[in-house]
Amino acid sequence: METTFNLAYRVSFRSKRYARICIIAILLLGKINSGHAQTLLPATSYKYKVMHQIFDRLTYAYANGRPQPELEIIGRSKNKTKVIAMYKPGNHPVIQFDEEVYDLCAKLQKDSLNALAVLLSHELAHHYEKHDWYFTFGIGQPNTSMSKANIQQFESAADFYGCFYGELSGYATGRVFPRVLDMIYEYFNLSESLNGYLTKEERKAIYAKRQKEAMQMVAVFKAGFFLYLIQEFESAAQCFDFLVNKFPSREIYNNLAAARLQQALVLSSGQENTKFAYPVEMDAQSRLVTRNRALSPEFNEQPYLQLLSEARKYSEQAQKVDPNYVPAYINLACIYSLQGNQPAAIGIINELSPALITGNAHSIRAIAYFKDNQFNKAQKDFEIANQKGAYMGRYNLELANKMNESLTASLAMWVMSWFEEEESSVIPDRPVSIIPELIGGKRNNAALLTPSPQIKVSKNPNLTIQWSEFHDHLQLSIQNSTRNYLALLTLDNYPQQTARKIKRGTHSNILVKNYGKPTYTFTGTSGEYWVYTNQKIAFHLDKNSRVNSWVIYTRTL
Repeated sequence: METTFNLAYRVSFRSKRYARICIIAILLLGKINSGHAQTLLPATSYKYKVMHQIFDRLTYAYANGRPQPELEIIGRSKNKTKVIAMYKPGNHPVIQFDEEVYDLCAKLQKDSLNALAVLLSHELAHHYEKHDWYFTFGIGQPNTSMSKANIQQFESAADFYGCFYGELSGYATGRVFPRVLDMIYEYFNLSESLNGYLTKEERKAIYAKRQKEAMQMVAVFKAGFFLYLIQEFESAAQCFDFLVNKFPSREIYNNLAAARLQQALVLSSGQENTKFAYPVEMDAQSRLVTRNRALSPEFNEQPYLQLLSEARKYSEQAQKVDPNYVPAYINLACIYSLQGNQPAAIGIINELSPALITGNAHSIRAIAYFKDNQFNKAQKDFEIANQKGAYMGRYNLELANKMNESLTASLAMWVMSWFEEEESSVIPDRPVSIIPELIGGKRNNAALLTPSPQIKVSKNPNLTIQWSEFHDHLQLSIQNSTRNYLALLTLDNYPQQTARKIKRGTHSNILVKNYGKPTYTFTGTSGEYWVYTNQKIAFHLDKNSRVNSWVIYTRTL
């Protein structure tokens, strides 16, 4: 009996017993064209909801302006067409997944979500990397013209991007891939060597190589974000600049823009007498940062304007990649305002549809209106920003009201008293705990495994990163021109708790009770980041104000 598969391969089976077995192209994605109707699981089903949560996390990481493909789960049926996992390009791109494969991945228990992410991330790589070649060679049509080298090229690219974006989304795609491959081959009784295609061991070898490359990029990304958290903005910018040519995603462009913008704000500390808290500090939401930034001994306008110009370029790139990416608009508005172009700052926010204008968008438009002497419009936006929980919304609103009645001298005193009053109303960052913070049984000054992979992000100025990857956490060593840092970061599956009984899922109220109020916080699209400088620990809180992960760190030089 002869059965035809996607990617134009034919395989003859020796008995009818194996006629239902499908060969998977890509991550063993495949389809048997049997002509039987397919029954889709409804969006209300538990399995579909679980899959779509993974799907949404991955597509958010991938997003490059292309619309999200549709996700379909083919339900179990005795005589149905079998689809293991397949990307179908075209005017209405679809990723199909077999319920039978979902159940197979579920057998991996704690790694079940990672296994599902392996398959989905690979299919999404083909979508977002525009691998529409799939149809060019004719799905389900015999074709022997596609060389093994070409197959390797496309599949290797999908392996690389699939692993990178899977890891960035919080899934252990690199570690789990070999198990998923073995499991599918065994379950579907597939031959180790498929005619005209890579063998299973070749796939493993290629994936191992691409996983190594992808993990280098993941380590650089994590290091960049950590450096941003501890306000090492120049080194953070080096990391994102290193990545942007390899992964020109909206987040990396935006992170690079934010790092450059933060560098500019450091240079301009003390120069502005308005003291508004710009929404870019939604990536540095600190009750202390605005007041306690170290003042530049002598303001130099040229590097300040150069940094703003670079930040603008990268924000525009992020906006170009995804025209609906709101952080890019907010950062652009901040840049225009700091450059003195208030009409442009107002205009860029006005380009957003009303549904996309967040509290921070209202906040920066209010600042621009205020500086453009449109005080009534500014007042309205400041009030809405405060209502929507914008970064430092109440502070900016009260500051604008105070500026209508104060001289510069009394205004400076008011700013100082405002922060002092805020700090006195909350529990401060507590002293260092007697019990040391541990992640994976290691303290923040633990040495990395020997040998550990490393990558030189920059030679001048120097920035070198080493890392050790574990099942549920990542260890980093970062050396720049003047300092060395060691950091341990938990992954989404980390099961332990901190020295003060904080674990995944803990609410922020308990975090404040146990650790006090953070020294400063960063807000982002996935939640907030609370940094405790005394404890040398930082927490990631999701949008429901619950702890998702954390990092402990120390400076060794």
